[in-house]
Amino acid sequence: MSAQVITARRLKSALYSCCILFMFPASSLAAEYSAEEVMRRVDEREAGDSSVSDITLVLIDRRERQRIRNLKLYSKNYGEDTKTLSLFESPADIRGTAYLNFDWNDSLRDDDSWLYLPALQRVKRLANSDTSDSFLGSDFTYADINGFEIDWYDYSFVNESEMIDGEDCWVIEMIAKSEFKDRAEEATGYSKMQSWVSKEKFIQLRGQFWELKGNRIKFFTASEVELVEDIWTVKRLQAITTRNDRQEHASILQIKSIDYNVDVADALLTTEAMQRGFD
Repeated sequence: MSAQVITARRLKSALYSCCILFMFPASSLAAEYSAEEVMRRVDEREAGDSSVSDITLVLIDRRERQRIRNLKLYSKNYGEDTKTLSLFESPADIRGTAYLNFDWNDSLRDDDSWLYLPALQRVKRLANSDTSDSFLGSDFTYADINGFEIDWYDYSFVNESEMIDGEDCWVIEMIAKSEFKDRAEEATGYSKMQSWVSKEKFIQLRGQFWELKGNRIKFFTASEVELVEDIWTVKRLQAITTRNDRQEHASILQIKSIDYNVDVADALLTTEAMQRGFD
């Protein structure tokens, strides 16, 4: 759910999906598109050449206790490829932690991802098998942040019309193709996914993902959709992890501010910059 984003472009993830442009008119009949065509139209959206946003990440445990983390997100498009840096600014014990992802257009090529932890003072390259892990203690995984490869999946309509917050949506199920099943499950940690897509805006408003382990189901909700610089922007994204129908914990990504088509230096989006620090 999350969110940007054709040839084999990656369906954008929860975090990056916060940037969505309204490109297509309302559609009254699901028959106008196949399920795959709907998801590709979600993926085709324009999100500006670059963006810089200030984000609050709220971690909520089963007792409803909250921890607040603030980060800045830098994103830049390089034609069909995208580079994104998440830089944590507070609290003090996580300040300077950074996550860098290179999202390559080629569906046969794995993303390149690195994590910098100030306490260790080193940059760690993440393997494909690491991307199903929690994104710094949240209910979002690295795979949710990075997105998934659209060509790895088969798509089908679960429901051709369901209302979500007053918007008519398609409900689409995504299951990995047999030839990509092992690779997709290793990268995401999910056995299948469902997405609720607005017919008017081609925005993913809800998601339901089944985890491979622990009998857990994860629910995503996108809200506070606003036009920012003529780009439809999801400003609040929530993920809830449940086990045996009971909530275990939840996380919220809240965009406080975002600017599109701003200067993002290439030198910022490098492992060398992560190692040097950003002060």
